Amino acid sequence: MRKTAKQKAEKDFKVNILEKIDGLDDFQKLKLCVAEDDKIRLLKNEDKHPYYINNSDDWLLTQFANRYFLLNVDETEEFIQSVYLGDYGSLIFKEIDRLIKKIPKLTYEDFIAGVQCEYLETFEFYYNIEKEDYYEISKWQMNVLLDIVQYDVLNVIRDYQKYCKTIDNPINFITNELSILEEEVIETITDATALKQILSKLYIFKNNDISKYDNDLLLENYPLFFNDENNYRKLNPENLKEPLNNISNDVKNIISNELTLFYVLDTVLKWMKSIIKGKSLLEPFEYIDLKKKIDEVKGETENEYQKEIEELNDFCFNNEAITSEQKKEYLRAKFEDEIDAYNKIKDKRIFFFLRDENENLLLENLRFSYIINDSLDEVLDELKKAYRILNVSWEISSIFFELFDSKTMYYKKDSGSHLMIHSLMNDMVLDKDDYNELHSSMDNFFERLQNDSVPLDIHFVNHRNIYIRLFEKCISRLQEVLDNAEPSNKVLYIQTRLKELRQRELRFRTISERNEEFEDKEDKYPNLFKEFLSIEAEFIKETVQISPITFLPNQTKSISLVVEETDSFKTFVNQEKQDYILKILEDLAITKDGVYNLGDRSKGTIRGVIEALREEHIIPKLSLKKLCDMVANQINLVLKSKLDWSTTSDNYKKKAKQYIKDNPFH
Repeated sequence: MRKTAKQKAEKDFKVNILEKIDGLDDFQKLKLCVAEDDKIRLLKNEDKHPYYINNSDDWLLTQFANRYFLLNVDETEEFIQSVYLGDYGSLIFKEIDRLIKKIPKLTYEDFIAGVQCEYLETFEFYYNIEKEDYYEISKWQMNVLLDIVQYDVLNVIRDYQKYCKTIDNPINFITNELSILEEEVIETITDATALKQILSKLYIFKNNDISKYDNDLLLENYPLFFNDENNYRKLNPENLKEPLNNISNDVKNIISNELTLFYVLDTVLKWMKSIIKGKSLLEPFEYIDLKKKIDEVKGETENEYQKEIEELNDFCFNNEAITSEQKKEYLRAKFEDEIDAYNKIKDKRIFFFLRDENENLLLENLRFSYIINDSLDEVLDELKKAYRILNVSWEISSIFFELFDSKTMYYKKDSGSHLMIHSLMNDMVLDKDDYNELHSSMDNFFERLQNDSVPLDIHFVNHRNIYIRLFEKCISRLQEVLDNAEPSNKVLYIQTRLKELRQRELRFRTISERNEEFEDKEDKYPNLFKEFLSIEAEFIKETVQISPITFLPNQTKSISLVVEETDSFKTFVNQEKQDYILKILEDLAITKDGVYNLGDRSKGTIRGVIEALREEHIIPKLSLKKLCDMVANQINLVLKSKLDWSTTSDNYKKKAKQYIKDNPFH
């Protein structure tokens, strides 16, 4: 199967790429390769079995065998197609990489001198420009675009306001102008002459010759009026020479050419809508000082988060009665709140712009959001939230480091154990969405790690939590698969995986004995997987001899199998045990003064403590949900659903058991 896919990929690469690019110049070769690569990327996204794409032979064999044995499906054709897409895409990538190395180099000086680069204007990623030069070129393109649009918008709106002072019913006039832009300028127009006729109805073109615009360029840039995309990569000193000269000469007519006109019309449209909604027509239209506005937002935010920082320091340094463990739990709970807030920020690039060295980039991007997208209020709100998160999270990290001399707030012993989840998931039966999330999370982790200015623990915790959630989800799916698998296949699968895990455990132990660096490390997730498989194997062993169950005959009286349970924390155990339970919760920093003190993501702590108390025979073996609900009600914690197993619950189960061992009941 692997060989068949490879041969098909090589054949199609020869026919679709090598034979077609023969005789073309390098630019046309790259253009053809990129177009074919886009087609393959689309097919990859649609493929139902991404786990067969671009993976090692061992990986492919394991997943194919898992699905064949446990799902009882033959995916030979799907396997060949998916592997083919990966192989074909890799061949195209190598050819693109070869062509990229031949692209002529472009510098910022070349760009300003008028050298036009078709690679930069055509491709999103494929050009030969040094990072510093690329940023300078992008900065020029964005700022010049904004200068032209701002210049035209101010003049156009002032012309409208001036004319409206001379007529009897200016609101009707603005309404008519708006109807042209909203009802006649529609997305389906494909004829430049028709478009020019419609635009010529607008007042702003009474004194501006619309026939001067090139038909092809006008239609090419027309979609900008309807979407949030931009074309500033196509902007250069040559094609913007005339508009820039007109600004220098203080020309009052519309100076925009085909590349910038639709940004102006879109902004004027938004202004007209604001007039119809009640904004004063004669109110002077001006652009605010953005740098001053940014400084104001930062100043307001600093005043607000300074109170939070004072509370953090007061708790950690000014109260000798608080133990080190309580400080750790407090700081981690506060940090988790910041992680939650960070994850709610829609556009994470704001954290890149908040780096000290990117102050100008922040200003430029806010200016773009202000002038082009008309979303300044939304962006400033995000800026305020991000600035607070940035400073509070760093303060928490700094305090933790000062108190405990640790650069990380989490997972010292098993800091990298979750990375094993990647290979463990392939030992199960994979799902398309979970597999794609697994891989995209790694890409996102490195992107955020490289670009953001927040503490690294935020990225590590987010990445770890995604992996753990996927592990738990895959275990649950595997349970369903095993329940429905053919018995002999299920036994073979379980025993094979257990053998592999035990061999791996032996190798890990050998390495740990030779290398002190691994001595205190935990092999957590392989152990959890092994425990899961061992439970399955034990169940099969214990039930293999059980005869089929026969149903009871009809009963004249119903048989109740429900154990009557108590409903209140105050009644399910005596007062002494109630006090003991509440003390555990307080000493483990789950509660403070008897009230739940952690975030929503830490509710699993309750399950962990309950499991430990139940296993140590301190509380009765009622249903886990009932016990969790009773304790939660006692400490003012709202549980909207059942508390499932999680790493948090597992960690606190261990902590609670250790606490019970150190502080036994009676």
